[in-house]
Amino acid sequence: MATNATATGVLNESVPEANLDSWPIPADQVLEGDPQARGLLLWKSDDSKLANGIWECTPGRFTWVHADETLCVVEGSATITPEGGEPFEIRPGVVAFFPEGTKTEWRVTETLRKAFHLHSAAGLPL
Repeated sequence: MATNATATGVLNESVPEANLDSWPIPADQVLEGDPQARGLLLWKSDDSKLANGIWECTPGRFTWVHADETLCVVEGSATITPEGGEPFEIRPGVVAFFPEGTKTEWRVTETLRKAFHLHSAAGLPL
């Protein structure tokens, strides 16, 4: 969890400068390359249904199934293809939302760093 908390409980972290821990992508989800993911959990609710943090991934291609996720990209780029949908690019300044259960294919083309907020009715495995 993040350590930059104020006396009021407010958290703050520099997304571009945050130190991240290894968060490996499961090998059975990797389709191409050797994407290396890292992240930092800033906060998680007591019931594990809500969380937010920072995530980064090096180039590669992989599949993902989303919780409700809102993200904002601060560095890098990727092309995301939702199952049954059209591909779209995310890059710095782009905000995207994925409904829970959305299946996607990610092609990270330049090391990507994003801030995220997650929600899952069933709880998050974080």
